Amino acid sequence: MNPPSKKPNPTASQSELNYQRILREMESLGKLGHWEINLANATVHWSKGVYDILEMEPNDLPVSLELGYHSVHPEDRNKAKQHMEDVLAKGIPYNLECRLVTANGGIKYIHSRAEVIRDEHGIPTDIVGIFQDITEKTESILHLKQQEIRLSSILQSEPECVKVVSPDGFLIEMNPAGLSMIEADCPEEAIGQKVESLIEPADLKFYQTIHENALKGIKSSARFRIIGMKGTQRWMESTAVPLTDQTGNIVSVLSLTRDISEKVANEEKLIRIKRNQEALINGTSDLIWSIDTNFCLVAANKSFLDVLSYLLQVPAKEGDNVLVKTAGEEFYFKWKEYYERGLSGETFTSYENFISPITNEEEHREVYFKPIRNVDDKITGLACFSKDISTLMKKSKELLLNEKRFRALVENGTDVIMILSPRGQGKYVSPSITKVMGYTEEEAIQLNLFDVIHPDDTPKIKKRLFEVLALPLGASLQSETFRAKHKDGSWRIVESTLTNMLSDETIGGIVDNFHDVTERETQMDAIQIQNQKLKNIAWTQSHVVRSPLARIMGIIELIRTRSLTKEEEEKSLGYLLDSANELDDVIGDIVRKSQEVIPPEFNSKP
Repeated sequence: MNPPSKKPNPTASQSELNYQRILREMESLGKLGHWEINLANATVHWSKGVYDILEMEPNDLPVSLELGYHSVHPEDRNKAKQHMEDVLAKGIPYNLECRLVTANGGIKYIHSRAEVIRDEHGIPTDIVGIFQDITEKTESILHLKQQEIRLSSILQSEPECVKVVSPDGFLIEMNPAGLSMIEADCPEEAIGQKVESLIEPADLKFYQTIHENALKGIKSSARFRIIGMKGTQRWMESTAVPLTDQTGNIVSVLSLTRDISEKVANEEKLIRIKRNQEALINGTSDLIWSIDTNFCLVAANKSFLDVLSYLLQVPAKEGDNVLVKTAGEEFYFKWKEYYERGLSGETFTSYENFISPITNEEEHREVYFKPIRNVDDKITGLACFSKDISTLMKKSKELLLNEKRFRALVENGTDVIMILSPRGQGKYVSPSITKVMGYTEEEAIQLNLFDVIHPDDTPKIKKRLFEVLALPLGASLQSETFRAKHKDGSWRIVESTLTNMLSDETIGGIVDNFHDVTERETQMDAIQIQNQKLKNIAWTQSHVVRSPLARIMGIIELIRTRSLTKEEEEKSLGYLLDSANELDDVIGDIVRKSQEVIPPEFNSKP
């Protein structure tokens, strides 16, 4: 908004008026404003450009030094005041960047420069300066920095290897995924090393080609093998592009490399399968044949000839008509329609399900029809391929059944599966939660993990949640037990295993598998108590047993000496019998005490 127009000063020359207009236009185009401070009388003057930057009207407020400082952002105000003091006291140049708060509450970044005017004694008398609104420039720089941070975060989390290599082949930078691929435990092990030292020598030429192409400004890709720092060999697919400086000179090479070891293994497997198929085509149970436009057999493998021979009831040969009427009208017209569709130019697949007249068993077959054309694109015949998919259909049914069984196990099993946020909030819980802990699925989802954990076990659970986040995707912590509150208010001992699946886009959380082990833990505690009691009984009774046992052994040894009289032997045998009875009483006492310790469920026989 322009200020109210003023009548020209009749004493001002036209050139001065023109100069003022030009100055205003220059300030407007450059987003500039100039200001003056008279230090002697503390007066301040702002140009129209300063008012525009502050979104104020010249007549809104009287201009003052206090108003100027008040327009500076509170966080930058002390810096602005200190800078002014240093300029006046130390004689340093006035050069300041700070934020201003406009009259409308907006924030603007400005760059201000000024000159201090001093008298003949060097005392400052005036300061003359300019403002320039650099908001767009500053915000652009901030935006670029934010983009740089986001890009860096993306590269750090990128699952493929991203690396920067110097023109002479030394590694400058590599993201964590790349360090993992080359088996480096830390960046320092790899940075500064020759990339070629990691390449399989036989494949070195392929890597060198894409590196040299990039240095020529050419984007290219290649496959090659690497040998990691710990000896693991991998197949890699890499694309290299040049990186240039501001002048357009190529200063390094950027490569995106992915591990294709599994892909290469699958390709090699497919090649082997293809060669095996070519070698075994005449021995396959699949049916392969071709016909001409008159439905006559042109070529076939042994399997098809065997089937056609059975249908014709005579040995089949090339030139025979493949439309067999002896198999019934339905069979005849169905296959006639198939052949006519193919000979009309249509490529299609048919699925047949029937009882084989040869084996009397159900068969499922996938039959493929494709027209055969000559060099003039004229249809001269039809290629047919019939594949037995009976086993595949059986497997599909088995897989479907297994899937249903798995769902039943998840929904009705004794284990509970939960997906948790890093703070322990439930995101999913399996239906078995009701059977194990009494809560409905809806109730369990509303609860936080720490709502049901025993207070004494809370520190252990917090520690486990922190530890599982440090694990790689799919890794699990060792199982541990803790106490959790059942819906009925009782405390249950559960055994839990935590798995980090936070970065898996289909799960996006921590998977907690747990089950109730209260009975097991209670029994184990009971067994330990019983064992200790039995040890105590055994220790105590062992001393009681030793006394009669020692007497028995002494009497037996005395009798063996044959030095006793008949009367002494009789007495010794009586003592021996008394000691044996005493020992029997002691053993019976041990048995009775042991049975008192062991509950019926532990000492009963099946």
